[in-house]
Amino acid sequence: MEVVMQRLLVLSTVFALLLLAGCATTKTVNKGHEGGEAYADVSVPSNYEPYDTPPFKRQDGASGNHIYGRYAYRSTDGIDSAQELTDWFKQNLPRDGWELQTEEVNEEKGTMSLLFKKADDQLQLTLAPDEKLQGSKRFSILIVEMNPQY
Repeated sequence: MEVVMQRLLVLSTVFALLLLAGCATTKTVNKGHEGGEAYADVSVPSNYEPYDTPPFKRQDGASGNHIYGRYAYRSTDGIDSAQELTDWFKQNLPRDGWELQTEEVNEEKGTMSLLFKKADDQLQLTLAPDEKLQGSKRFSILIVEMNPQY
């Protein structure tokens, strides 16, 4: 009986270790985040909150490199000035190592498109007013896209 118990204990320990090793390996190989964490090195103004349109998508490689990501924020205080937001990003993102590549701003339409680069990553930021009408308070939608798939 004692031998059976020892074997059972050894087998269950080995099984638990294999299970833990398998989970750890699977977790780091390809981390997909649905409704997960925004990129730590992409700050946004304090008047923006997470928004679910488009749905949150993020995929990181085994070494933590960014493969693809896309998520959105909405302004909490109405329609934002595209130029003011552009200026904010141009001032703040370089602190985290991002270098501005291209900039398109249309203040009249409330739209903006910025492309930043950092090492092998490209960061696309787009701003546009939402499309709601008739009685709802309008707001700006900011889309953050890492390594956009063209």
